[in-house]
Amino acid sequence: MPLLEIIFNVLVIGLLFVYWAVAFIILYHLTRFGVGVQPKRFAAIFMLGSIILFTVTIILFMKIDINLLISQ
Repeated sequence: MPLLEIIFNVLVIGLLFVYWAVAFIILYHLTRFGVGVQPKRFAAIFMLGSIILFTVTIILFMKIDINLLISQ
């Protein structure tokens, strides 16, 4: 059973890494190539939303009992 938990945790960490990589690419392009103030505002709102979504995801992931998922 611990092997499945490790695989599940590595998968989740990998998905979160991909999420932050894509978020970074979006933020970079909004701030670097955006003309004027509006793209920078969108980037700030996007960053705030990304942090909130990441926090909620981590909190919900910590509450999951992996052993119950595996036994079913």
